[in-house]
Amino acid sequence: MKNTSLIIYTLSLLFAVSCGVPQEEFDRLKKENENLKQKIAECQLTPHQILEQANEYYDNLDYTKSRDRLKALVEKFPNSSEGKKGKKLLKKVEKEILANAEALEKEDQKEGNNEAYQKALSNMKKKYDVANEVTWYSDNSSTQSNDKSYIQTYIGKKEKRKPWLGLSINHFTKKDWLFIQRMEIDVDGKTFEIEEATPGEFNSKEESGGKREWLDRVIKELDMPMIKAIASSKVAKIKFVGKDDLNTKTISKAEKKAIQNVLDAYNALLNVK
Repeated sequence: MKNTSLIIYTLSLLFAVSCGVPQEEFDRLKKENENLKQKIAECQLTPHQILEQANEYYDNLDYTKSRDRLKALVEKFPNSSEGKKGKKLLKKVEKEILANAEALEKEDQKEGNNEAYQKALSNMKKKYDVANEVTWYSDNSSTQSNDKSYIQTYIGKKEKRKPWLGLSINHFTKKDWLFIQRMEIDVDGKTFEIEEATPGEFNSKEESGGKREWLDRVIKELDMPMIKAIASSKVAKIKFVGKDDLNTKTISKAEKKAIQNVLDAYNALLNVK
Protein backbone atom coordinates (compact mmCIF):
# COMPACT_ATOMS: atom_id res chain seq x y z
CA MET A 1 0.00 0.00 0.00
CA LYS A 2 2.76 2.41 0.95
CA ASN A 3 4.71 1.50 -2.19
CA THR A 4 1.61 2.32 -4.25
CA SER A 5 1.27 5.66 -2.48
CA LEU A 6 4.92 6.41 -3.18
CA ILE A 7 4.40 5.76 -6.89
CA ILE A 8 1.38 8.10 -6.88
CA TYR A 9 3.36 10.86 -5.15
CA THR A 10 6.28 10.38 -7.55
CA LEU A 11 3.95 10.65 -10.55
CA SER A 12 2.39 13.75 -8.99
CA LEU A 13 5.82 15.33 -8.74
CA LEU A 14 6.62 14.50 -12.36
CA PHE A 15 3.28 15.96 -13.40
CA ALA A 16 3.98 19.08 -11.37
CA VAL A 17 7.37 19.55 -13.01
CA SER A 18 6.09 18.99 -16.57
CA CYS A 19 2.85 20.98 -16.33
CA GLY A 20 3.89 23.68 -13.89
CA VAL A 21 2.36 24.29 -10.47
CA PRO A 22 2.82 26.96 -7.82
CA GLN A 23 6.09 26.57 -5.89
CA GLU A 24 4.21 26.08 -2.63
CA GLU A 25 2.26 23.12 -4.04
CA PHE A 26 5.41 21.59 -5.52
CA ASP A 27 7.24 21.89 -2.18
CA ARG A 28 4.30 20.28 -0.37
CA LEU A 29 4.26 17.29 -2.74
CA LYS A 30 8.02 16.93 -2.50
CA LYS A 31 7.94 16.96 1.30
CA GLU A 32 5.13 14.38 1.43
CA ASN A 33 7.06 12.19 -1.01
CA GLU A 34 10.20 12.36 1.14
CA ASN A 35 8.22 11.62 4.31
CA LEU A 36 6.64 8.58 2.70
CA LYS A 37 10.03 7.28 1.56
CA GLN A 38 11.26 7.64 5.12
CA LYS A 39 8.28 5.73 6.52
CA ILE A 40 8.78 2.90 4.03
CA ALA A 41 12.47 2.70 4.93
CA GLU A 42 11.50 2.64 8.60
CA CYS A 43 9.15 -0.30 8.06
CA GLN A 44 11.93 -2.28 6.40
CA LEU A 45 14.34 -2.01 9.34
CA THR A 46 15.16 -5.24 11.16
CA PRO A 47 15.14 -5.50 14.99
CA HIS A 48 18.93 -5.62 14.91
CA GLN A 49 19.13 -2.39 12.89
CA ILE A 50 16.74 -0.54 15.21
CA LEU A 51 18.72 -1.66 18.27
CA GLU A 52 21.93 -0.51 16.58
CA GLN A 53 20.39 2.92 16.01
CA ALA A 54 19.28 3.12 19.65
CA ASN A 55 22.76 2.16 20.87
CA GLU A 56 24.38 4.73 18.60
CA TYR A 57 22.11 7.49 19.92
CA TYR A 58 22.84 6.33 23.46
CA ASP A 59 26.60 6.42 22.90
CA ASN A 60 26.27 9.96 21.51
CA LEU A 61 24.29 10.99 24.61
CA ASP A 62 21.14 11.66 22.62
CA TYR A 63 18.89 9.87 25.09
CA THR A 64 15.60 11.18 23.70
CA LYS A 65 16.22 9.72 20.24
CA SER A 66 17.55 6.53 21.82
CA ARG A 67 14.34 6.22 23.84
CA ASP A 68 12.20 6.76 20.72
CA ARG A 69 14.08 4.02 18.84
CA LEU A 70 13.81 1.63 21.78
CA LYS A 71 10.09 2.23 22.17
CA ALA A 72 9.60 1.48 18.47
CA LEU A 73 11.68 -1.69 18.84
CA VAL A 74 9.76 -2.95 21.87
CA GLU A 75 6.41 -2.13 20.26
CA LYS A 76 7.17 -3.83 16.92
CA PHE A 77 9.28 -6.77 18.08
CA PRO A 78 8.47 -7.40 21.76
CA ASN A 79 9.36 -11.11 21.71
CA SER A 80 12.61 -10.87 19.76
CA SER A 81 15.99 -11.10 21.50
CA GLU A 82 16.63 -7.50 20.42
CA GLY A 83 13.28 -6.45 21.87
CA LYS A 84 14.21 -7.94 25.24
CA LYS A 85 17.58 -6.18 25.18
CA GLY A 86 15.75 -3.02 24.20
CA LYS A 87 13.53 -3.20 27.28
CA LYS A 88 16.57 -3.31 29.56
CA LEU A 89 18.30 -0.45 27.77
CA LEU A 90 15.08 1.59 27.79
CA LYS A 91 15.06 1.55 31.60
CA LYS A 92 18.64 2.80 31.62
CA VAL A 93 17.87 5.53 29.08
CA GLU A 94 14.87 6.76 31.04
CA LYS A 95 17.06 7.05 34.15
CA GLU A 96 19.51 9.20 32.17
CA ILE A 97 16.68 11.43 30.96
CA LEU A 98 15.49 11.84 34.55
CA ALA A 99 19.03 12.66 35.68
CA ASN A 100 19.25 15.35 33.00
CA ALA A 101 15.97 16.84 34.19
CA GLU A 102 17.30 16.97 37.74
CA ALA A 103 20.49 18.64 36.49
CA LEU A 104 18.30 21.45 35.15
CA GLU A 105 17.35 22.44 38.68
CA LYS A 106 21.02 23.06 39.44
CA GLU A 107 21.63 24.96 36.20
CA ASP A 108 18.88 27.45 36.88
CA GLN A 109 20.58 28.65 40.06
CA LYS A 110 24.21 29.29 39.34
CA GLU A 111 26.19 31.53 37.12
CA GLY A 112 26.60 35.04 38.47
CA ASN A 113 26.89 34.04 42.14
CA ASN A 114 29.47 31.27 41.72
CA GLU A 115 33.02 32.62 41.74
CA ALA A 116 34.69 29.22 41.12
CA TYR A 117 32.40 28.67 38.14
CA GLN A 118 33.28 32.05 36.66
CA LYS A 119 37.00 31.44 37.15
CA ALA A 120 36.92 28.02 35.48
CA LEU A 121 34.92 29.30 32.50
CA SER A 122 37.20 32.32 32.05
CA ASN A 123 39.75 30.04 30.35
CA MET A 124 37.19 28.87 27.82
CA LYS A 125 36.03 30.21 24.50
CA LYS A 126 32.40 29.51 23.80
CA LYS A 127 30.58 28.84 20.53
CA TYR A 128 26.89 28.15 20.03
CA ASP A 129 25.91 25.63 17.35
CA VAL A 130 22.48 26.79 16.19
CA ALA A 131 21.76 23.72 14.06
CA ASN A 132 22.38 21.25 16.88
CA GLU A 133 21.47 23.58 19.77
CA VAL A 134 24.78 22.86 21.50
CA THR A 135 27.12 25.26 23.28
CA TRP A 136 30.72 24.20 22.70
CA TYR A 137 33.46 25.13 25.17
CA SER A 138 37.17 24.83 24.33
CA ASP A 139 40.34 26.21 25.86
CA ASN A 140 41.37 29.69 24.75
CA SER A 141 44.57 28.21 23.29
CA SER A 142 42.85 25.49 21.25
CA THR A 143 43.42 25.59 17.50
CA GLN A 144 40.92 25.48 14.67
CA SER A 145 43.69 24.76 12.17
CA ASN A 146 43.97 21.20 10.88
CA ASP A 147 47.41 21.54 9.27
CA LYS A 148 49.24 20.35 12.40
CA SER A 149 49.17 17.36 14.74
CA TYR A 150 47.47 17.99 18.08
CA ILE A 151 45.40 16.61 20.95
CA GLN A 152 42.52 18.64 22.37
CA THR A 153 39.55 18.19 24.64
CA TYR A 154 36.34 20.18 24.63
CA ILE A 155 32.93 20.37 26.29
CA GLY A 156 29.47 20.09 24.76
CA LYS A 157 26.43 21.44 26.59
CA LYS A 158 22.79 21.41 25.59
CA GLU A 159 20.23 23.50 27.43
CA LYS A 160 18.77 21.64 30.41
CA ARG A 161 21.23 18.78 29.91
CA LYS A 162 24.38 17.59 31.66
CA PRO A 163 27.63 18.52 29.88
CA TRP A 164 29.84 15.97 28.15
CA LEU A 165 33.52 15.86 27.23
CA GLY A 166 34.95 15.32 23.76
CA LEU A 167 38.40 14.27 22.57
CA SER A 168 39.97 15.36 19.29
CA ILE A 169 43.31 13.95 18.07
CA ASN A 170 44.69 15.14 14.74
CA HIS A 171 47.62 13.82 12.68
CA PHE A 172 48.87 15.92 9.76
CA THR A 173 51.71 15.20 7.37
CA LYS A 174 52.93 16.22 3.93
CA LYS A 175 54.44 12.76 3.48
CA ASP A 176 52.62 9.49 2.78
CA TRP A 177 49.39 8.35 4.40
CA LEU A 178 49.84 6.42 7.65
CA PHE A 179 46.45 4.68 7.40
CA ILE A 180 46.20 4.80 11.19
CA GLN A 181 45.22 1.49 12.80
CA ARG A 182 45.44 2.62 16.41
CA MET A 183 46.95 5.27 18.66
CA GLU A 184 49.12 4.58 21.69
CA ILE A 185 49.50 7.28 24.34
CA ASP A 186 52.49 6.85 26.63
CA VAL A 187 51.97 8.79 29.86
CA ASP A 188 54.99 8.70 32.19
CA GLY A 189 55.66 5.11 31.18
CA LYS A 190 52.06 3.89 31.19
CA THR A 191 50.49 3.12 27.82
CA PHE A 192 46.86 3.75 26.87
CA GLU A 193 45.58 2.38 23.56
CA ILE A 194 42.93 4.02 21.41
CA GLU A 195 41.29 1.92 18.71
CA GLU A 196 38.25 2.45 16.52
CA ALA A 197 35.02 1.88 18.44
CA THR A 198 33.25 1.51 15.09
CA PRO A 199 34.70 0.99 11.58
CA GLY A 200 35.56 4.32 9.97
CA GLU A 201 35.94 6.26 13.24
CA PHE A 202 39.46 7.19 12.16
CA ASN A 203 38.78 9.82 9.50
CA SER A 204 41.07 10.90 6.66
CA LYS A 205 41.14 13.78 4.20
CA GLU A 206 43.53 15.60 1.89
CA GLU A 207 43.67 19.28 2.84
CA SER A 208 46.05 22.21 3.34
CA GLY A 209 48.52 20.62 0.96
CA GLY A 210 48.90 17.50 3.08
CA LYS A 211 47.19 14.43 4.48
CA ARG A 212 45.06 14.62 7.58
CA GLU A 213 43.91 11.66 9.73
CA TRP A 214 41.92 12.26 12.88
CA LEU A 215 39.69 10.98 15.66
CA ASP A 216 36.85 12.88 17.33
CA ARG A 217 34.77 11.12 19.97
CA VAL A 218 32.82 11.54 23.18
CA ILE A 219 34.94 10.77 26.23
CA LYS A 220 33.40 7.95 28.24
CA GLU A 221 33.91 7.28 31.94
CA LEU A 222 36.49 4.57 31.26
CA ASP A 223 38.58 7.11 29.30
CA MET A 224 38.75 9.62 32.16
CA PRO A 225 41.84 8.12 33.88
CA MET A 226 43.77 8.54 30.63
CA ILE A 227 42.65 12.16 30.15
CA LYS A 228 43.48 13.10 33.75
CA ALA A 229 46.84 11.34 33.51
CA ILE A 230 47.77 13.27 30.36
CA ALA A 231 46.87 16.59 31.99
CA SER A 232 49.08 15.96 35.03
CA SER A 233 51.92 14.12 33.26
CA LYS A 234 55.59 15.02 33.08
CA VAL A 235 56.11 13.36 29.69
CA ALA A 236 53.33 12.19 27.37
CA LYS A 237 53.60 11.08 23.76
CA ILE A 238 51.14 9.92 21.11
CA LYS A 239 52.26 7.14 18.79
CA PHE A 240 50.23 7.01 15.58
CA VAL A 241 50.48 3.39 14.45
CA GLY A 242 49.80 3.03 10.74
CA LYS A 243 49.47 0.11 8.39
CA ASP A 244 53.17 0.04 7.47
CA ASP A 245 54.69 2.91 9.42
CA LEU A 246 54.29 4.99 12.57
CA ASN A 247 54.82 8.54 13.78
CA THR A 248 55.24 9.95 17.29
CA LYS A 249 54.19 13.31 18.69
CA THR A 250 55.14 14.71 22.10
CA ILE A 251 52.20 16.31 23.88
CA SER A 252 53.25 19.86 24.73
CA LYS A 253 52.97 21.61 28.10
CA ALA A 254 50.46 23.99 26.53
CA GLU A 255 48.27 21.08 25.36
CA LYS A 256 48.38 19.47 28.82
CA LYS A 257 47.48 22.78 30.48
CA ALA A 258 44.60 23.22 28.03
CA ILE A 259 43.29 19.72 28.85
CA GLN A 260 43.40 20.55 32.57
CA ASN A 261 41.56 23.83 31.95
CA VAL A 262 38.83 21.92 30.11
CA LEU A 263 38.56 19.39 32.95
CA ASP A 264 38.20 22.25 35.46
CA ALA A 265 35.49 23.89 33.35
CA TYR A 266 33.72 20.55 32.90
CA ASN A 267 33.63 19.96 36.66
CA ALA A 268 32.38 23.51 37.19
CA LEU A 269 29.53 22.95 34.73
CA LEU A 270 28.80 19.49 36.12
CA ASN A 271 28.85 20.33 39.82
CA VAL A 272 27.50 23.85 39.86
CA LYS A 273 25.17 24.45 42.76
